[in-house]
Order: sequence, then structure tokens, then C-alpha cells
Amino acid sequence: MCGIAGLIGWTGTENQISDIIKKFQSSLHHRGPDNKGYWVSKKEMISLVHTRLSILDLSKSGNQPMHSSCDRYTISFNGEIYNHLEIRTILNSYKKNIFWKSTSDTETLLESFSILGIDETLKIIRGMFAIAVYDKKNKEINLIRDRYGEKPLYLLKLKNQIFAFSSDIIAFSDIKEFSLSLDLQGLACFFQRGYIAAPLSIWKNVKKIMPGTKTTISLGKDRKYYLSKEEKYWSIKDNAIYGQKNLYQGTYEEGKKDLENLFFEILKGQSLSDVPLGIFLSGGIDSSLIAALLKKISPSNIRTFSIGFENEMYDESKYAEAVANHLKTEHITLHAKSADALRLVEEMPKVYSEPFADSSQIPTTLLSILAKKYVTVALCGDGGDELFSGYTRYIFANNSFKYFTMGPNLVRHTLSRIIKMFPPEVLNSFGKYLKVNRLGDKSYKASEIIVSQNLEDYYDKLISYWPNETIVSTKNTIKYEFSKELGNIENMMLADQLSYLPNDILVKGDRAAMSQSLETRSPFLDHHLSDFAWSTPLEWRIKNNKGKQILRDILYKHVPKKLIDRPKQGFGLPVNEWIRGPLKDWAINLVDKKNLPKDGFINGELARKILNEHLSHKRNWDYRLWPILMWQQWNIERGNIK
Repeated sequence: MCGIAGLIGWTGTENQISDIIKKFQSSLHHRGPDNKGYWVSKKEMISLVHTRLSILDLSKSGNQPMHSSCDRYTISFNGEIYNHLEIRTILNSYKKNIFWKSTSDTETLLESFSILGIDETLKIIRGMFAIAVYDKKNKEINLIRDRYGEKPLYLLKLKNQIFAFSSDIIAFSDIKEFSLSLDLQGLACFFQRGYIAAPLSIWKNVKKIMPGTKTTISLGKDRKYYLSKEEKYWSIKDNAIYGQKNLYQGTYEEGKKDLENLFFEILKGQSLSDVPLGIFLSGGIDSSLIAALLKKISPSNIRTFSIGFENEMYDESKYAEAVANHLKTEHITLHAKSADALRLVEEMPKVYSEPFADSSQIPTTLLSILAKKYVTVALCGDGGDELFSGYTRYIFANNSFKYFTMGPNLVRHTLSRIIKMFPPEVLNSFGKYLKVNRLGDKSYKASEIIVSQNLEDYYDKLISYWPNETIVSTKNTIKYEFSKELGNIENMMLADQLSYLPNDILVKGDRAAMSQSLETRSPFLDHHLSDFAWSTPLEWRIKNNKGKQILRDILYKHVPKKLIDRPKQGFGLPVNEWIRGPLKDWAINLVDKKNLPKDGFINGELARKILNEHLSHKRNWDYRLWPILMWQQWNIERGNIK
């Protein structure tokens, strides 16, 4: 696990290039504290930079940038290739007497590029990666991102066909020629989603390489570099449609057995490490399944980690401890106090270089701080909900869509206006008698979604923080890709795998962990497992209005049902209480007129209105306030707010 960066087409002096390289390495030190390296070709105007977190082959033989034995390819690589030993066996069958200089997966990649070619290699590798590889023969550099987007990769285009790339957007601020100009499309996406979806970024002229994509930048006859190709080498959407058209042909029992065996195969590869390894254990289905199955195949005891809070509504630690006790893992719990989390709030822009507003970023960072004290690699359950219909919103949206959108357009719009005639605080009070929590807030949310024209629009409104063109005037144009060839729930799963998973869940985990120089791995995101998940019929995933049925049934073989079977609990924080309590002064200052003017990028008057409503208990606006507060805190880090 590492940080990568580079310059393409840069014709500065040796001192200028050296200065930028040093600044890149400094910016990426947290991603790779164990070694730093660089390679420069002044003739071809290429510079590759690397900072290393040593995981496989801890010797200097694994340092990067690395050159292929044929001297055609030079690579700066971030990630892990879990099946690289198998690939070595394949390569040895093509070419006898390969002299391997190291046991690193980086060398495996390079030799595979040399023998099989880049495109064929991408078909067979299993892992998470951001790759920059220079091809001396074709005079081109390929920027490649893994299938689900576990590893970040940003591309900056400057004037005169000059490019830069990096694992972290913060590295570009060290380039004097880079003008920091906000991308309003990225800003609109942030306020609607809580994250900035690829290919957008917060800055103009900076794009994120899309998951499953190879971007090629080639040297032209005029000695300038051009973005020559952008190719999808793997498509979630294509795999989803193919899987649902070609469902698993065996029985449910056979499917369970095959899936369990697939997990064993994946965990064998993902537990490959030359440094200590552990598991983030929440006590939920996904992480418990990983812990239970790894325990079966691990020759040594495994460490598991969880975090607990004083507020029981947000404390999963007792469930994790119960599972850990049953599995007899070496379990470590951080019993965090509110003060521990509050201290991190103002640090979030340093962890997340772009604005980011998933409040579980804080417990994820706390958990990473804990784990790093004991291990360098941690497995996690990211992807289980998206692949096996785990989110309750899938079931809710599927069941409620036809009822909420029943009747003519005029009737639904009229009903929406009628609901908004009643103050939400009155409805909230009335809800207490009906034993319905936050009835007013839920009714107002319903008033927004009942005017939806189709399921895509309905789901979009259901999960949005802010409706389009409210808090910011620019419209978010990143839309979900619903397909007529998929069912309702499958379309929502696909939407999340294309956007929410790579741009929220995986960003949250990667940035939090790497801020502590900790590598996280997600067994659920092995593409063979994705293929299997997409080939399952709906009834294997959802039963009695509960998701992940096939995962549950596998897990029950290893962990008692009573330890697992409970309502789904999110990994979050009591943000609504904190904004009214210990974060009150901080929030008031951030949205004050001096810091958030009426005519700024966002509607300052609206921000102050909802904060006042929240503080007076008229509404619970925590989910809309958090993006505003994280945006403002990000501006403090940039020096725009004192």
C-alpha cells in the first residue's frame, strides 16, 4: 500500500522537477512512510514518484519505481495483487528461467506486462490498485484504477499539454502552475450526495480516473503529450446484466457451499502479508463472516478490532465482543468517549483532502488509529451490503414506490403541499403519541419523494442530503444508471456500486486508514465474488424483508444465530445531539454571516435558517447540516475562514 504521483510532459529544470518530487513525497508520506523513491526521464519528460508502505517483500528489492527486466516498462504502483503467486506460475509456463529479483507483487505485475501485455494482465489480476506504468516502446503512460475503485487516482491537466497524477489531490497544491479553481459541478454533487463522485473533483482541471478504467496519455510527434484513450477494461453494469440473465444453475444448498468455498479462496489470497494483519469487526454479518472464515484457515490466532461509544444507540462493541468471544479471536475494543470523536472533527479536512460528509468518517478514523497500534493490514466488510441487498432502503423503496407515486401528478403535488402546511415540530409531537419517531421529518421527506416520476428519481430523492439547486444553485448532473434489463432492487444495488460504494464507502475507509499508514482490504470486492453475487436470484438475497440471506445462512454455520440476528445498525455518531451540545459554538461560528455570506457559493441564509431550526428542536436537520459544516471546515483548512 503506497502513494504514487508523477509528472507528464514537464520540461522544467532539474532543480524544479526535484523540488516538485520532494513535495509530492512529503504530501504522500502518510500513505507510504517506509521508503520513498522516484525515477525521471528528462528526454521523455516523465517523472514517477513513490512512497512505500511495505506489506510484501519488506526488503529494498520491493522499492519503487521499478523497471521490468526487459526495460520496456517502469511502474509506480499502489495496492495489492492478491493472486500474484498464481500469476508467477502462469508466467513461468510462458517463459522458462525467469530470474525473480524479489517476492513483491510489483515485480509480478511488470513481468506480466512484459510477457502477456497490459490488457491481458488486467483480465487476470485480482486485487486493489492504482497503477502508473510508463511504456518506453510506445512512449505512453497508462493510468489504471481497480475494478471497484478501492484505490484513488487523480489526474491534473495543466496548460501546454502538461499532466500530473497522484493518489491524493492535495499533492497538486505544490505545483505553482496549478490554479485552485473550484468545480461547481463537484460542489453541487457534494451537497446532494455528501461526496464528490468520479470523474468529478473539487477542482477544475482535476478528474478522478474512473474505476475499472485504463487512461492512456501518449507522446505526439510535436513532442507534447495527449490523452489518447480512455478504456473500460471491466464494467459493473455489464456484469450485473449478464449475471441476472445467467443465474446460478445449482440448488440453494449448492450455492451456499460454492460461495463459502469462494470466500475461503479469496481470504487465502487477501491474508497474504509479511506484516501483522487483523480484522475490523462490527459484530454485523459481513465482518463476522470474514472473521469466522479466516479463523478456519488461519494457522495463527487473528486479531479483531471494534469501537464502542457511550451512547448505546451508536455502540456496536458488545455485539463485536460476543462474536469475538465465540470465535476466540484476540479482540481489542476502543471504548471511545465523545471527547475523542469531537477532537477529530476539525481534523477531517486533513484526512479527506476533498470535502466529505459521511459522519462515520470519524469512528472509522478512530478505529484505524486503534488498529495501527497492533497491525499494518486490516480486513473489512465493505461491499457486502451493495452486493447482497443488505441496505433496508432497497426493500423500503421497492415496497413503497408504487404507493407513494400512486395517482395523477396533480394529486401528488397537491398532497405534497398539504403535508408542508403542517409545521414539522407539530407532526413530531403528534408522532410521539403514535410512537413514531420523527414523524414530522419523515413526513416532509415523503412530501419530496411522492412527486417522483420514476424509481430512479424516487431513489435519488430518497438518499439525497440536499435536493438539487437548493443550498447551491448549480445542478448535480451525476445520475444513476438504471437499466430496463434489471429489477428494481438490482437497479438500486447497481446504482450504489457505481456511485455510493466507490465515492463514499471506499473513500471513507481508504483515507481514514491511510491517514494512519494502515492498509485495509475488502474481500467482498473480489471481482469473482461480484460475479457470483450478481448471478444470485433475489430470493437468495432477500427473505422476509431481510437482506443478505445467503450470507446469513453461511454465517449461522459458524456463529450462533442469536449473536447475529438483530436490526441493522449503522456505523455513525449522534451528530444531531452534538450540534445542539458540544459542537454548538463551532457550528454557529461556521455558518455566521462573516464566514458564510448570503451571496457565497452556498446559500448562507438557508444554512442559518436550518441551524436555528435544529438548535430550537423544531427539526432534526443533522443530515443536511453536516455537509455544510464539513464544507466550512474544509474552507478553514484552506485558509478562507479564520
